[in-house]
Amino acid sequence: MGKIRSFLAGTLAFLAALALPNASFSQLDTKSAGTESCFFHDTFENGSDGWEGRGGASVTTADTAYAGSKALTVSDRKSSWHGAMKALDADVFKAGVEYSFSAAVLGTGKMMLSLQYTDALGKNIYDHIADGISSGDYIILANTEYKLPEGSGYILYVETEAGTGDLLIDEVIVSDAEKPVPGDFDSDGYLTSFDLIGARRALLSHMSGSDAGINMNIADIDGDGSFAVNDLVLLTKFLLGQVTEFPKPVVTTTVTTAPPVQTTTTSPVNAGSYMESIRDKITADVPSSVLKNAEGKIEHITYFSKKANRNKGANVWLPPGYDSSKEYPVFYVNHGYGGDESSMMNGMGVREIATNLIKSGEAVPMIIVFTNQYTDPNHAAQTGNGQADVPGYDNFVEDMPDSLMPYIESHYPVKTGRENTAVAGFSMGGRESLYIGMKCCDKVGYIGGGAPAPGIFPTKDQFMTHPGVMSKDEMRIDPPYSPYLLLIAGGTSDTMVNDFPKQYSDLFTQHGTENIYLSVPRGGHDSSTVIPLMYNFIKYIFKAG
Repeated sequence: MGKIRSFLAGTLAFLAALALPNASFSQLDTKSAGTESCFFHDTFENGSDGWEGRGGASVTTADTAYAGSKALTVSDRKSSWHGAMKALDADVFKAGVEYSFSAAVLGTGKMMLSLQYTDALGKNIYDHIADGISSGDYIILANTEYKLPEGSGYILYVETEAGTGDLLIDEVIVSDAEKPVPGDFDSDGYLTSFDLIGARRALLSHMSGSDAGINMNIADIDGDGSFAVNDLVLLTKFLLGQVTEFPKPVVTTTVTTAPPVQTTTTSPVNAGSYMESIRDKITADVPSSVLKNAEGKIEHITYFSKKANRNKGANVWLPPGYDSSKEYPVFYVNHGYGGDESSMMNGMGVREIATNLIKSGEAVPMIIVFTNQYTDPNHAAQTGNGQADVPGYDNFVEDMPDSLMPYIESHYPVKTGRENTAVAGFSMGGRESLYIGMKCCDKVGYIGGGAPAPGIFPTKDQFMTHPGVMSKDEMRIDPPYSPYLLLIAGGTSDTMVNDFPKQYSDLFTQHGTENIYLSVPRGGHDSSTVIPLMYNFIKYIFKAG
């Protein structure tokens, strides 16, 4: 993992070389590519652009910008709903019409782009357009297909779910509802040097393991299904006039699964038969409708980790329609290397998929726990040295069943038992999910790994030599604890973990542990592989009974 840091440093230098002067570029209108009218694009370069303080908050401009040199600062907030607001022109914005809203927001906690309006009875109504979690960095709040509700006096505003800290707002764009245009990172309907700035920031974030606020339909400029340096090179060439159009995206729904393996199990439910019953339904083709706005409620919890001998955090997602008098199964979600309990909450589709599948009746209502895996008694924070940090991740195999699960079971109305417990994750989180699934098979019945990292068995990759936590022969889950669902996804364009996901699947198969391998065409080491994993996993967990 140490080499990753060097690689990112080299990439940063390369991306800096793409930062050509604005004068080198022409401003190119993307309307020919499918966008429509941009009603306003507030950059705050010359003032507040019509934004005012809400609820007594003050607004001014500051130098900490997302793009350009200025942003709107919101201070003197006495309540979470105090923020910044702007009235929408009644002659322009009409009820029942879909619009695209986006804003770059920096703060701490859950940021919300919202709408206030008056209904036919004269009552003030408040609706949320988009939300996301900021940890002191800019995130993009966006909803490209928001239908303006029936009413009048529309006011767009930014608020927080909790807290009264200062906010920074930049690049507020409202336009016709539209399909995202590759390369238009600020969604203003034009391809300019500002998009290249946004692209560089997004790629560095993406390569560090976070896809929060990144729309892959915009980022994947070359249409190969992944987000990489080549996308920035192509955008630069387009802005310089060296190319005049982008390649059309590759679309495929091919799914490769491991050969069926007949297993005998004494579990209360025949796990093998359930997996076989859904094998042909597993798909890499994820409907766009399930990736729309997330709903539900997020609660941040702190629990004492016996293994780490300190307090650790987690985020708990309560589903739409949550009723504390009912009991829910629990899905534990694990992040990639360098992440924390907030890393998988945005950009990976988990909350969005769960929201929409639960509301449509395609998924069982569940509680989702976003974990912080790093469990090192000697270090509260990760060191950044991959080799040194790995044992802290592997310790989560003890922390989850011994400390986190008991906390969740004592503080939330959850169903217990392996038939009501699932775990899945991305990269290092995928590896740990498989490890937990094997070591805690009496407690966890549903297991998923999205682009799981190497290192469960001894091996060597381009970054390090992995000592392993078990031998290849131990890669199995035997009856009576055969998993109800063991799903592993690997991207065909993933150059970070390469074919290790398939190696894991093949070892399970060789040892008689039924599993399903999902090969994601053009999937990279990012959300392009994780989203198909999460879509299928969330759809089919907790249904074997």
